[in-house]
Amino acid sequence: MTLQELTGYEAGIVIYNGDGFRPEAVVCNWSSVQGYPRIDPLGLTVLGFGEEIPEVEPMEINDIIELLNQTDIVFCNGETVPDHGLLWKVTEDITVICPDGWC
Repeated sequence: MTLQELTGYEAGIVIYNGDGFRPEAVVCNWSSVQGYPRIDPLGLTVLGFGEEIPEVEPMEINDIIELLNQTDIVFCNGETVPDHGLLWKVTEDITVICPDGWC
């Protein structure tokens, strides 16, 4: 399963937690990404490593901006982020968010 299949969205936010560091967020279009989106070493493109995405149920979120203020945004394609949307806790260390109004 891909993130697009899981969420029904082509774009969103992936937050990576781990290793005791501040969480990192990737805000991107993942429609052509197989696996979790990551940024290439030059910071120019989004790539995936083909991981299988588990099927999990979404929950509503009403404080996306507050959550993003607690992360380092390592890649963003210039989208305006609303405060409401859906959140998937995909793994203990990976959270996916699709803000309302995004495709």
